[in-house]
Amino acid sequence: MGIAWAMDATAARITLGFTTFRAETVPFAARAMDDHDSVFLEEPHTPGFEAMLAGELAVDDYLMLTEFEFPGYARALCRALQEVHARGAAVRQVHPWMDELAAIHEFLAAGHGPEDLPATGPTRDVYEREKAWTKALIAFYRTSGSRNFERLAGAVNAFARADALKIRDQDTARVRAVAQCLERIPKGGRVYVECGTIHQTMVLLLKRALGPGRVRAVFVGEQRCKPRFGVRRLLPPGDVLTFRHLFQAPPDAAREALLAARAVVYNKLIAKTELSAAPGAAPHMDDEAGVIGLVSTLSFEQCRTLWERIRGLSTDEARFAARLAGQ
Repeated sequence: MGIAWAMDATAARITLGFTTFRAETVPFAARAMDDHDSVFLEEPHTPGFEAMLAGELAVDDYLMLTEFEFPGYARALCRALQEVHARGAAVRQVHPWMDELAAIHEFLAAGHGPEDLPATGPTRDVYEREKAWTKALIAFYRTSGSRNFERLAGAVNAFARADALKIRDQDTARVRAVAQCLERIPKGGRVYVECGTIHQTMVLLLKRALGPGRVRAVFVGEQRCKPRFGVRRLLPPGDVLTFRHLFQAPPDAAREALLAARAVVYNKLIAKTELSAAPGAAPHMDDEAGVIGLVSTLSFEQCRTLWERIRGLSTDEARFAARLAGQ
């Protein structure tokens, strides 16, 4: 995870804004971006982005050019970013890993094979890591239809391990790209770097590059989360498991198996679609807190028993069954 370069510590001050990509967090993200000269988004380059920022392309027309996983969030963020851009801040999409992955997909779709990719370098690194990650994901999907709960929990743990390796590589690549962008930032500039909450190694990597006192982390939505739930951010069991691998916690098979089992149940019960949020509401945060609270009380055997009851049900049906079971 080492980075073999050093940066002028006076170049810029960095705010890492750890966020969940839900519309309810956008007002907090916009507030966190305030008083920054530049905003680096955790997004690959997309067509029409600059035109949308400038108001030359309608937000809805821009969204039609690219498929976004969370369109409600994307729409709300675009409108907030237009205001950030209008006040004079530079807004950039900085995610070299996803840019490289998109280029690989286009290359393969054009009829080329993996053997035609460069043998070494960033393209090969991304391809091999994504290949290993996809293999672990497919293994999990195949196991999810099994009635063997131990095998399923083991597949979840294996995927979390593969995910941690990918996250570490992604963050290393992104910090390098951020560093290159910072070379064009005037001394004393303030830069907001958007990060998904799972990308905690960004803190370590940037602090190592910039030195003490130059990087601060904020958790977008903390102002709502802490008064409601007493914590700065919510941590689903799957994230806790991934963090164990990401930060190389001492091996603990029983702990990892329990977190994986809870993650299986959590993933079944959590809302899968975007929930509409009235002003001041946080439906995803409330839903996440409720499901975390439920699964955090379950033993491995209780997870297995509940899974056997809900495995073939829809999310709503599974929630109802869990309530009937007293969970």
